Amino acid sequence: MAKISLVLDDAHSLKEKRMVLRRIKDRVRERVHVVVNEVGAQDIWQRGELGCAVVSAERGKALELIDEVVRVAMAAGGAQIVGIAKDVTTFDAPAVPFAPIDERTGAGDKAQGGDDWVPDAWREESDT
Repeated sequence: MAKISLVLDDAHSLKEKRMVLRRIKDRVRERVHVVVNEVGAQDIWQRGELGCAVVSAERGKALELIDEVVRVAMAAGGAQIVGIAKDVTTFDAPAVPFAPIDERTGAGDKAQGGDDWVPDAWREESDT
């Protein structure tokens, strides 16, 4: 995960700030294929915080992706990066058995079973 802190000196309104951040977010998504979103300082028009998370089997590859996100964000212009916070988490939890529960209510599900799903009030109406 990464949080990028930005200063937007040329932004004089929240609308201008959003335009700059949108350009950065779009450029990162197009070039690195990573989604970046505003995660802080949302009401301050000359500050911005963007966050992203990447997943990889290799720690080094995840850090490379985050570094590439930062490079593309810097090159997009309109904002100066003043801070970057990175955090890498490994996930080593053991797998546990999973039994899916199908709680769909569509007609296709009911065709498989009996008519015990029909409410009693409906049965009474159909009997009369």
